[in-house]
Amino acid sequence: MGMRVAVLVLVVSVSLTEAAGCIPTTSPWCYKSSTLPEEDFMCKWDKRNPKENQTHTLFIWDSEKKNFIMCANSGDHSEKYILLEELITTRKMDIWVQTQVGNLTCNSSKISVILECLVKYSAPQITSMKRSAGILSLTLDKPKDKKGVKYEIRWRERGSEWQNATFETEDSTIQDSYKLHLQKQTIYQIQLRRQAKLQSNLCKGSLQTLWSDWSPVRDVPLDIRLPLVIRWVEKKWMNGTRHINLTWDEPSAEESVGGVEYKLNISVWPCEKPKRKEKLTLDRTYKTSITYSEARISIIATNKVGSSPPVEIIIPAVKHLSNCDKPSNITQDYKTCLEWYKLENGETRKSTVNSSFKEKSFKDIEKGVEKFVRHYYFLHTMIKKHLQTVDMCPFYSEQGAPIKGPGNVNISNVTHESAVVSWLSIPVAEQRGFLLHYLIWISGQGNTTLHKVQANETSFKIKNLHPGASYTVSIAGETMAGKGPNSTVNFETHSEEMGLSWQDQTILSVCVVALLCTIICSVAVRRFRSKLIPKVPSPVIDTSEIRCPQDQDLRQTEEVHEFVLLLHQDLSKPSENVTPEQSTLLQGFGLVVFEEEDEVDEEGEVAELSSMKSCCYPNPSYRGQTLQLPEPFHATDSTLNDNDTESTYRNGLFFETRILECEKTSL
Repeated sequence: MGMRVAVLVLVVSVSLTEAAGCIPTTSPWCYKSSTLPEEDFMCKWDKRNPKENQTHTLFIWDSEKKNFIMCANSGDHSEKYILLEELITTRKMDIWVQTQVGNLTCNSSKISVILECLVKYSAPQITSMKRSAGILSLTLDKPKDKKGVKYEIRWRERGSEWQNATFETEDSTIQDSYKLHLQKQTIYQIQLRRQAKLQSNLCKGSLQTLWSDWSPVRDVPLDIRLPLVIRWVEKKWMNGTRHINLTWDEPSAEESVGGVEYKLNISVWPCEKPKRKEKLTLDRTYKTSITYSEARISIIATNKVGSSPPVEIIIPAVKHLSNCDKPSNITQDYKTCLEWYKLENGETRKSTVNSSFKEKSFKDIEKGVEKFVRHYYFLHTMIKKHLQTVDMCPFYSEQGAPIKGPGNVNISNVTHESAVVSWLSIPVAEQRGFLLHYLIWISGQGNTTLHKVQANETSFKIKNLHPGASYTVSIAGETMAGKGPNSTVNFETHSEEMGLSWQDQTILSVCVVALLCTIICSVAVRRFRSKLIPKVPSPVIDTSEIRCPQDQDLRQTEEVHEFVLLLHQDLSKPSENVTPEQSTLLQGFGLVVFEEEDEVDEEGEVAELSSMKSCCYPNPSYRGQTLQLPEPFHATDSTLNDNDTESTYRNGLFFETRILECEKTSL
């Protein structure tokens, strides 16, 4: 009965205080952060009244013993740390918060709990994520008590609904892990929370089990599958140091979600204790300094789910010197590094590099290398953490003569007095020492001359030769230890200056090309004009009836023009009989005339044909044709009628023969 009265008084007081301006807090929740038995408790609540000068008091009531276990003042704070020794955790307790504002007080709602069952873990932390082949592998931190817990995980594509799943872990594991199946080419977001797995019989079926807060939302990008592409540029050389600028491209947008970090590993110190620089950066550029020898730089891009395949670039050493003065005395101190190696084929750096740090001098390494083989060395120093190369040079422990002569000896540009000899250099591996020069012997006409050519030359012009003579050229390389084998070639000079000079040949070639172009253009223009301009048709002459002037009275419609056929005859020569077939072509007029001898008929009368008249028109194609009488004409009958005629058509011409009174024959 008394409990009911107390509750009624509490309800009435709350109502009155709210009306007067006192607003209670939320119900408190009390918990410990692990299942460890010695763990203390924390009680928290939320304020509802924004007014200042509030005082909060936490009450814990033992509902079995009917007494207060605790009455703790937290002042204006909304939480209270409670020691385990002050509590009874195995019995049910009623807990509430009383708020005082001025002279007014108000109480929050009560909760009835068993404190032993109130365990709230901290939010889980994702220590690592790895995504590969559509599987996301998660590694999570272990709770404080190292116990197995129950997890809830949720994931979604950006902007979509959450999907949920739960899983449990076991005790005595260092870290918790979980594998989530996702689509391969999709970006996700994930969150996790966890809950204690309580073993006490008091907590079985308890509804007061607390979930931890959700972990921060983590973006899950795609894994970086391809190595980065690195570009490098040497900016300048200065005091034995090369300044290098490195740049690389960022991974794709899907792979860069959540940010990308780049890890560089730069190896620039070749001695026994390598000096390596490691650098983490979010930028895509980096500047560094290296020595004159070979340097190696590797880079890895790391995002939230893994790393890209590592990629390494090799910045080669500066160009090897072909020769230099032998160092007289190189000593090492604690700041120097001596690096040397054998040159493969006499030119290429070998993969195995020897180095010495504060141990050997140059004389020591010179004794230990192979004879007659070229080696190369660098001497590096470190001054105030600045690396630089102070000396570099090729060297031999002992030199020998070349074992091979120059290759591919050839003679060119031969004239009557000169020629050019060329060759290939002796390979460095076959020089067996530093090549000083080439010796060239020229033998011919009973004499031999010797010339010395620098070791970097590969051709020589031979002058002052005799025309039409045979010569022999021998070439050999020479080192400090002596000369090597000869390479020989024979040739013969021209008997005299032959042919045109190259200037004349050039001019002649240009002229020939110009002539050909002119001919081709002319032919092309003619063909083009023949296609555009139509042919002029030949005139057509109507072959009408031909009439002589004497017959105009008989044939009024016929118009006849007379012409006289003349025969040109050289008067200095005797007259010869000319037959009608032996006509002469009048080239100037396109007509042929002939003269026929007088013939005596049976009655002794002569038919004189020396002056014949014709009124015949030539054929349109008259040029080159012979105009002649159709057949030999014989005046056999002097009694023929005046109007007797004979007509003949041959080779496109019309002939009419008529005997006139004037005793002249007209055609």
